[in-house]
Amino acid sequence: MGGGSSFVAVAGMIFGAAISLLLTSVGLSQLARRDEAGVRLRLISALAGGLAGAAAVATSHRVDVWELAPALLFWGCALVAAATCDAVTQRIPTPLVRQAAVATVVLLSIGLAAHGDWTGLVLSGVGSIAAGLTMTVCWRFAGAGFGDVRLAVLGGLGLGHATYEGLVAGLAAVAATTVVLAAVALARGSNRKTMIPYGPALVAGFLIAAAL
Repeated sequence: MGGGSSFVAVAGMIFGAAISLLLTSVGLSQLARRDEAGVRLRLISALAGGLAGAAAVATSHRVDVWELAPALLFWGCALVAAATCDAVTQRIPTPLVRQAAVATVVLLSIGLAAHGDWTGLVLSGVGSIAAGLTMTVCWRFAGAGFGDVRLAVLGGLGLGHATYEGLVAGLAAVAATTVVLAAVALARGSNRKTMIPYGPALVAGFLIAAAL
């Protein structure tokens, strides 16, 4: 990236951190768990939000569709907020995910229509449906929660310009993050029947898949 693009990347990270903090607070309020919003959680949310902002800029730069940046920025921050809530409460705030999905669809439609990128808009819808159906199977047979299904529907919206390499890397990130979360849970004295929050793993995968 050149100097101008680097400035945009930094701005994206700053806005990403701020928006993620706000949406995390909203999500915890919807779950009636505002007491969980400590300094450590806010720091993690801000850092992850900054990465989501960087991913939004990287994707827009890669496909040369800067009208896509606002939609991906909000999309990534909403994913981070939902995953943060899931990590501390093992619940994903349904209102937040639904509202974020609607807002993302609107922003994607405006941005991609302005660029004339109808293929990208259609592929975003296809990605959302495919991700939702995949997680529905996991909900039915692999112990995932239905909140994870909703999160996947939202996550798939950002994959309209994903590459094959990005999708492979995203799947690897989901697997690796899940293993790490399981190892941490076992190290803390949990057993194999303990519920593991899949939100952080899913979000890591979606952001990586979109950015690469």
